[in-house]
Amino acid sequence: MARIAKMGGESLLCYRSPDCARSLKPDGSPVSAADMASEQVIVAALRERFPQWPVISEEGEIDVPADASTFFLVDPLDGTRAFLAGRPDFCVLIALIERGVPIAGAIHQPVGEGSWWSGIHAFRGDPAGDAEMIVPGPGARSGGAVAMISAEHAGEASRLLCGRMDIAEIRSENSALKFVRLAEGEADLYPRVGRTMQWDVAAGDALLRCLGGGVQDLEGKPLAYGRSGLGWANPDFVAYRRLPG
Repeated sequence: MARIAKMGGESLLCYRSPDCARSLKPDGSPVSAADMASEQVIVAALRERFPQWPVISEEGEIDVPADASTFFLVDPLDGTRAFLAGRPDFCVLIALIERGVPIAGAIHQPVGEGSWWSGIHAFRGDPAGDAEMIVPGPGARSGGAVAMISAEHAGEASRLLCGRMDIAEIRSENSALKFVRLAEGEADLYPRVGRTMQWDVAAGDALLRCLGGGVQDLEGKPLAYGRSGLGWANPDFVAYRRLPG
């Protein structure tokens, strides 16, 4: 999965230009030729390597067979606005879901060649070369927690949620790289009030679960993945470096 995510990232770099073709989806979010190219590479590679499991990707088909308890969730370009603006904080996401639980995930940041992935253990490095295991960090940070919020989408509600928690510092970043900051121990929480989709979160959730953290809704329940009453959208949530309690 991590190697396939890196392949998708390599295809993105071929489109990193102000002239990259783009348009708006019905919900007003951007989609580009880069999104579509990365998706084609990733979906084809996953179907060749893992033909037994369906692939649900942001820009493609999202119908899962009724009897499918295991499937992939793919975001071929998370942070499209940052990508089109020429910024580096975009990434590729792949998660493997089994009975609603993200059991493996891969995050690849093409600019800087950073990869993070998890299954039984979590790793950072080059999925085709040198890699090291990520060791869970210590518990609560003295002096209050560091929270990540979205640089593009953090509304007042997310900031109000931060205000109700023991947070000493708020930092902002685009895309699922916020989950990486938690996994690396650079931050403790990622509170999010507002619409996100399951393919935005599942890979990061898998990484955090490997390290003693995870993503919970505002009632303290772990996120479950698969079509629900919200479709493929997530409820409001908080991602934790280490789960509370």
